[in-house]
Amino acid sequence: MALFALPVPSLAICELLGVPYADRTGFHHRSVRLLDASAPPEDRVAAQAEGQQYMAGLVSRARSAPGEDLIGMLVRDHGDDLADDELIGIAELLLLAGHETTSNMLGLGTYALLEHPDQLALLTDDAGTIKQEMIEPAIEELLRWLSIVPSVQPRIATVDTQIADVTIPAGSTVLLSLPAADHDPALIDHPGTLDITRTASPHIAFGHGIHHCIGAPLARMEMRIAFPALLERFPGLALADPTSEPDFNVFNAVYGLRSLLVSW
Repeated sequence: MALFALPVPSLAICELLGVPYADRTGFHHRSVRLLDASAPPEDRVAAQAEGQQYMAGLVSRARSAPGEDLIGMLVRDHGDDLADDELIGIAELLLLAGHETTSNMLGLGTYALLEHPDQLALLTDDAGTIKQEMIEPAIEELLRWLSIVPSVQPRIATVDTQIADVTIPAGSTVLLSLPAADHDPALIDHPGTLDITRTASPHIAFGHGIHHCIGAPLARMEMRIAFPALLERFPGLALADPTSEPDFNVFNAVYGLRSLLVSW
């Protein structure tokens, strides 16, 4: 992960936010601690506080001399309306979401393709060149099939609501499962099968409505660049040991891998 999946989105979000790329190890370690659901609450709170303190320095710098990055643009265009803690919260969320999710998609997506060589073969021609027309369908199917964010924040029903044969009373708390929606047999034929040739791969991997991920176009672009680059650079890429399970994250807010051993 550290050699391929993590650097790509980390570099992109650092450039966009104006975060020094040299600081990536620090903010990645904080992200790991913050997203580890098995960690003691005080450790996660401490990681969040450290991240806020770090981002406060960048916001202060942008207040003094706003650059052309997103933090600078927010200060320049909305600085009078946004307090420092609001700017810190926005920037910290974008930094966290901008590298953890896509890096896990790149790692898991690579594992999924290597574990399904028939699907991997559909991506390349006989010369090992990527079929460009297959990249986008493959990415959308991987997003659906993997659904790396298992749930969203709890929602409160504001009125009595009926969904299928279930009544949700007003005031009830509802937890939504994105993977369940992305594997709904009423909407998708054979949802448990990875099939990059689907003519349409409907999914809500990026959420829906006003909570749709604002970074979705960036994530898709990073995957459109990274997957072909990896597969063309290493045409013989394969799992180092197809019989063993890779090292998955456990008790984490984002589904992903700690590491993936490959050969070529």
